[in-house]
Amino acid sequence: MKILAVLKHFLTNSNQQVKFHRHIMKIGNLERSHRELFEVMDELYTLFPEKLSLNRAEIQAYIEHKYPSRDITNLMDVIDSAMATQIGPEVSLKLIESVIEFQLANKAAAMMMPIIGNQKSGGLYDGLNEILQEYSDLVTLADKPDQLQDCDMSYEEAIRFRATDTGMSWPLQCLNKFIGGIEPGLGLVMARPDVGKTSFMLNCMAWWAAILKKEGKGRQLLYCGNEEGIVGLKARCGVSLLGVTTEWAEQNPVEFGKRVSDRSGDLIRWHGGVKSTRDVETLVKRYNPVVTILDQLPKFIMPGDKAEGPQRLLNMYGWFRDKSKELDSAMFGVCQAGFTANNKQYPDDGDIHNSKTDVAGELDYGIGIGFVKDPGMEETRFINVFKNKKKYGRKGRGTCHFNADKCRYTDA
Repeated sequence: MKILAVLKHFLTNSNQQVKFHRHIMKIGNLERSHRELFEVMDELYTLFPEKLSLNRAEIQAYIEHKYPSRDITNLMDVIDSAMATQIGPEVSLKLIESVIEFQLANKAAAMMMPIIGNQKSGGLYDGLNEILQEYSDLVTLADKPDQLQDCDMSYEEAIRFRATDTGMSWPLQCLNKFIGGIEPGLGLVMARPDVGKTSFMLNCMAWWAAILKKEGKGRQLLYCGNEEGIVGLKARCGVSLLGVTTEWAEQNPVEFGKRVSDRSGDLIRWHGGVKSTRDVETLVKRYNPVVTILDQLPKFIMPGDKAEGPQRLLNMYGWFRDKSKELDSAMFGVCQAGFTANNKQYPDDGDIHNSKTDVAGELDYGIGIGFVKDPGMEETRFINVFKNKKKYGRKGRGTCHFNADKCRYTDA
């Protein structure tokens, strides 16, 4: 009965079909007739995107055209049964969630029965984690508004909007020029060890916190780290925010703390020990941050994903990119550049993980920070926007000054 009600709901509401079709199709034990009808509806809505609903005659005509020699009596009986259901649209979203929950519960039970019967052992933890992650992914959209949007702007208005809508800015003008303002999507900054990638990330967080406090945007920032000490990072971010030396901050802790709070509004949420995509999703849903920092991004794990090596990274980066847009939080990953970036002015996509994966394809933008070991260049850093799907896709290079003691990057 429930799956028939979902069929009816998709027949009468194209927006909901677009929104939930791929999730329903992930259910492993759908009856063949139900699966075929879901696929037919998806094909019809794709062919005729202006249609808001489908009727029995349209379904029948399409199937007869596609399979002229096939007996479709059973499929049409399913359509009739679906249309006869009395469950209305007001309960449809909960219904879809209930269907998904029921199917995944059956999947979990099937996984546990051989273990209960002593027929096998091992793999239960990973298997259940995979099911829980799948459930979380499938039902998240039920709480989100429809993402289809109409654009009523003229072309003139659109180009003016594109040129002036910058969102929160970056602390470096070259990034404002090439990337533009902060918006949902996945960005990556990389550099070799001790070049200053963590300091760059902290500088950006301090800059954005000051903007949020000043403009009263009502949102926060989130740091998710799995490696470096969280306390030390928080202190360095405060140093960057005020532009003072570490020595001054250590000598004036009370004044330092007060000035940082006044300037930033304590809008940064700091979390260490964040190990998995599930941890990140939980925190983003809790705080609704405008920006989420993912320190040491390649070291995160994605429960349930059995891929290894380059494919694991591709899957994970794609997950973060999708979640960024779904949860309306720009995600900003930080990672170590490969050894090929040693003493290199402008690291590029070939230096990500030593070119072992085409992870750049999953990025909305990528930033390489370079450093060369020449006399007089100790505080000079080179910025390379090597990947960019924003601001007309502009790529570019810039030069800046890095003050390690103040944890600050400034335009050269």
